[in-house]
Amino acid sequence: MKRQVYLAMKSLEEARESLFSRFGPEMRAGVEEIPADESLGRVTAEAIFARISTPTYHSAAMDGIAVRAEETYGTTERNPRILQVGREALWVNTGQSIPQGFNSVIMVEKLHQLDESQLEIRAPAYPWQHVRKVGEDIVATQLLLPQNHRIRAFDAGAMVSAGIFSLKVWKRPKV
Repeated sequence: MKRQVYLAMKSLEEARESLFSRFGPEMRAGVEEIPADESLGRVTAEAIFARISTPTYHSAAMDGIAVRAEETYGTTERNPRILQVGREALWVNTGQSIPQGFNSVIMVEKLHQLDESQLEIRAPAYPWQHVRKVGEDIVATQLLLPQNHRIRAFDAGAMVSAGIFSLKVWKRPKV
């Protein structure tokens, strides 16, 4: 029997290419669908796209009052504006939906409450000030994860918030 002598060394890149070429798609164990909350460490079998936008509604980014920004233009320290609570200003908390017809939030720290029904502001608001708009984090149909991506904890959270509750992953190889 002839002796094999291994004196010719391959470079690291050649060795990797040789190894990975032996594990092409035909070597995969198949695809299975699993719940998103069990996907940590698994590898996506197909690209994952968001089903819904996050947030799904315009929400307050601060505690304060919702206003129509255009109604506050011209307000200054020398020319403050008095707003009627319930008509020109509505109280909102962080994360709460912005009421229909309103487009800005003034932080509670910037308000001077005159009485139960009147607030004074000393600076104008601009449109969408302190408002988290629909899709600010994730937009529906946006690519969340590419195919063959190993899922991390952050990815699992993003999937659930984007309306993905199950996904296709490669089956784990059996040894």
